[in-house]
Amino acid sequence: MKLLVISQSRNRAGRTVQVRKEVTADWVRVGRNASSEVLLADPRIALNQGLIVDRNGPVYTEGEMGTMTSTTRKAVRSVRLSPGTSVDIGPYKVTAIATPAGFSGAITVELLRPPENVAPEFLARAGKLTLASLRLPKRTTALALFALVAIVFFLLPAGRILDLPWQQPTSMAMASDRFWNPGPVILAHQPVELKCEACHQVAFQQVRDGACLECHAKIGHHVGEDLKPAALFAGTRCAECHRDHKGVKTTHRDDDRFCADCHRDVRSRANGAQSQNASDFAKDHPAFRLTLPAGKGMRRVRQSGVPIEEASNLVFTHAVHLDPAGVKHPDKGRVKLACDACHHPDASRRGFEPVSMRRDCQACHRLEFEPATSSRQVPHGAPAEAVTVVREFYANLALNGTNDSFEKAFGVPGTGLLRRPGPPTDEARRAALALAEGKADRVARELFGSRIAASGRKSEQVSDELFEVRVCRTCHEITQQDGPDGVQWGVAEVRQNHRWMPQARFDHKSHAQSKCADCHDVAKSKRSADVAMPTIEGCRECHGGSVPAEKKVTSNCLLCHGFHEQKHPWDPQFKPKAATRVAEGAAVAR
Repeated sequence: MKLLVISQSRNRAGRTVQVRKEVTADWVRVGRNASSEVLLADPRIALNQGLIVDRNGPVYTEGEMGTMTSTTRKAVRSVRLSPGTSVDIGPYKVTAIATPAGFSGAITVELLRPPENVAPEFLARAGKLTLASLRLPKRTTALALFALVAIVFFLLPAGRILDLPWQQPTSMAMASDRFWNPGPVILAHQPVELKCEACHQVAFQQVRDGACLECHAKIGHHVGEDLKPAALFAGTRCAECHRDHKGVKTTHRDDDRFCADCHRDVRSRANGAQSQNASDFAKDHPAFRLTLPAGKGMRRVRQSGVPIEEASNLVFTHAVHLDPAGVKHPDKGRVKLACDACHHPDASRRGFEPVSMRRDCQACHRLEFEPATSSRQVPHGAPAEAVTVVREFYANLALNGTNDSFEKAFGVPGTGLLRRPGPPTDEARRAALALAEGKADRVARELFGSRIAASGRKSEQVSDELFEVRVCRTCHEITQQDGPDGVQWGVAEVRQNHRWMPQARFDHKSHAQSKCADCHDVAKSKRSADVAMPTIEGCRECHGGSVPAEKKVTSNCLLCHGFHEQKHPWDPQFKPKAATRVAEGAAVAR
């Protein structure tokens, strides 16, 4: 409907002033509410006093007050607004007038009894409560409210966080945090987000540790079994450190308090602890401790200024590979290498993939053993197979070699036995076999590398060269022992260390703006035993403690450390991390 509303009032001269307003709506609201199309701004009017609807013409009906609406003739609950009809709505008079063209109806609204003509007691009851009506002094009230806000919103929260000398320890850091404020769960818990009973097994009780362990059954203790973690952490609940419904990224607390409480004087809390005291990275943190392979297990060595050496069983120097003049490449001449030539980020870009012979080394370190006649290479990582390949190659050459290949391989003119005219004699067979085996053994010794045996057999000479002079010993520690079939070569197990600090987390992706050499000084490393891990002093150049400092990254304990114990891969008790079992009902539609 389209309604013309004319508001009438009188100025000081007694003249009538009109304000016209066109309203287009399914129905027209009348009342004190600011959203009303016909606004009657008087405390004696209800917020939603009534409605004007189109029922073959405008009709006014009563609203929330339930009072009778009076007209010039009688009191009614609704009235059709025909031209000339008047309706008294509180102190206002609404009169229907002739409908102009293009409108569904027209009304005039006039205030007959202004508020100054109303008793003060009525206005006080209908108006808003003011400070003056309470007869309170403004300055005293303001100071009291300021003190209340300071205590409730500053002093009390600060008292729960600061370590005050008179504060007694409690079993929970946030003991009074008991109000219900559910929010989004972390991403890992979203499969059971609608299955509340997976965690909240008993109504109106805190989440129990058993509910957590149903899925996280393989989670490690904070310390080893020898320190009796069950007794050390008696009364400590999972939920004291892990709170869900606080965001989608993580559940653990993000402050140092629950770490520093024990680690500030760790040996007084746990007899037999090997850790040193730590409470703040910038002010109270020991030197880093590195984990190195040792025998069939591992050893942990703390950095102390004395160079640390590792036994990886590799013969390798960074200084040679990072030579500014470059390294010799079989096809490209001299090539300059950088760190990323051998060290490739893993899928997460937090760490690096293990160095691979085929991907990272073999382009330069080819395993060819007879480059004059063939580009064939021996298999990597299998000494017995390498010897077999060499012997088979020279045996085939002794039988089927052409003039050129035979002479280049064995150093004497001739052809393969089967290429000669006539049937081979026994003497020729023995000579060909001796020639092939002598060469193969010599090449094998070259591969694994130390000395060349004085032997007349070509296979033996080449095996010697292969194992002991030019290929394998270039990068590996070689073992050999005499056996019933001659010398048995072996390669010492390569022990690449990918987790120097298993109790710490480090994200290379977050440090991508830095150069590798900023943390790892390897350009002058001339031995494979050199360890080029950064020291705590190097990290402190950029990282501060838990207290913000200028030009430092604020770093609390959880930035680098976790809580639950993790074994190192070199530890004999190491077991791969088990996959978390998802509770039944994970497929509930979200």
